[in-house]
Amino acid sequence: MHIQLASGAPDLIDAAIRELGVETGGMDTCISLLPETGRPWRPRFDAKTLAQEERMLQSAAYVLCAYLSGMRDCEVQAMQRGCLSINRSEDGLLMRHRVRSVAYKGKSSHGQAAEWITIEPVAKAVEVLERLSFPAATARGLTTLWPVLAAKSVCKDHLSAEIVRQLNLYRDHLNKLFGTVNEPVIPNSPEGKPWRITTRQFRRTIAWHIANRPFGTIAGMIQYKHASVAAFEGYAGSSKSGFRAEVESQRALGQLDDLLVYFDERQTGSTLSGPAAPRISKALDAAAAELDPLPVMIADRARLRTMLASLARTLHVGVLADCFFDPGTALCLKQATNADNKTPLTALCQPTRCPNACITARHRPAWARSADEARAVLKEKRLSSLQRSALQQDLARIEAVLDDIDRGN
Repeated sequence: MHIQLASGAPDLIDAAIRELGVETGGMDTCISLLPETGRPWRPRFDAKTLAQEERMLQSAAYVLCAYLSGMRDCEVQAMQRGCLSINRSEDGLLMRHRVRSVAYKGKSSHGQAAEWITIEPVAKAVEVLERLSFPAATARGLTTLWPVLAAKSVCKDHLSAEIVRQLNLYRDHLNKLFGTVNEPVIPNSPEGKPWRITTRQFRRTIAWHIANRPFGTIAGMIQYKHASVAAFEGYAGSSKSGFRAEVESQRALGQLDDLLVYFDERQTGSTLSGPAAPRISKALDAAAAELDPLPVMIADRARLRTMLASLARTLHVGVLADCFFDPGTALCLKQATNADNKTPLTALCQPTRCPNACITARHRPAWARSADEARAVLKEKRLSSLQRSALQQDLARIEAVLDDIDRGN
C-alpha cells in the first residue's frame, strides 16, 4: 500500500525491498505442527490474530464445558474463577472433577449454588479459562470465567448472549483453517448452508448420545460412558436439573428411530434372528399391512411412528443382540437378586436363549469376533478335555447365530 503512494517514501521502500526482500510479518512465535500434515497449524501471529485466537480458544472451552457437563448455557456462564476442584472418590480409586456454579432451573432469578461432577476434558478447559480470562476479568474487577476479551472501553463486561455469535465465528474459523469451500470441517446443514450453532444443541446432543449410543464408535472416542456416570453422579443427575429427564426423553426418541430402521429393513427383505425374531417380525408385518404397500408407507411416516411407539418403548440396543424387554419373560431378571428391576440387565443377557433377544446383521461383527477368539483359544494345546468341549459347544452356538444372520441377508 505504501509503495502505491503518489509521493513520499515509495522510492526508498521499493529500493529497500529490492535489496533486502520481504517476509511474512508478525511475531517470531514457534507455531506447533499438525500431525496430519507436518506443517504449522496456522500462519504466524500478530497482535490482531493473537486476539482473534484468544476468542476462538474461549469458544472451544465453552464447547467442552457445555457439551460434556450437561450444564445449561446460564449455568456454564455462571462459572467463576476457582470453581474447579479435584478429589478422589470415596473408594480412593477415581479422580472426581467437580465444578461449582449456579443452577437456575425452577429457581429465582438469583439461582441456587450447585455442583456438577464432570470429566477430565472439562477440567482442562476450566484450567485454560482461568489463565485466559484473568487479564480481561481483573481489569474490570470481575471473577467470571467468561469476560469479553476485547480490550475496549465501550464493550460490555460479560460474554452472555454474544456467545452464539462467537461460536458461529469459531465454526467459520475452523472451516477456514482446516477445511475447504466444498468440504468444511464443520458439516453444513441439510440445506447446504453453514450449520448455525446454538447453546441448546450441546446439552441435547450429549443427552442423545448417552441415551442411545452407549456402544458406538463415537462413544469410544469421547468416552460418553464416563460422561454419563459423572453427570448422573453429580448435580446434573438430580431431578431438579432436569438432565435425567432430558436423557430419558432422548432415549424414547432414539428407541423409536431404531425401530423404524427395523421396519425399513424388514420391508426391503431382511429377516431377523434370535428368540424374539418371530414376535417382532409379526408386529412389523402387521404395521406394514395396516399401512398398505408403497408409496403410502412412506407418505404416512407419522402414523407409522404412532403405531410402533409401544413396541419401541421396549427396545434396548445391545452389542450381541437387541432386547425387546418384557419383564415377565426376561431371563436376566430371573437370575437377578433385585426383583424390582424395570430394565434389562445387559451383563446377564443370554441372547440365544432369552425370548426378548433379537439379532440383526448389525450384530454380526461382534459375533464374528467371538468366533475368532474361540478358534484361537482352541488352538491352545494345554486345554483340558472339559475346557475344549465347552469351547467347542460355545463355538458351535456362535456359528449357528452367524449362519442365521447370513441366511437372512
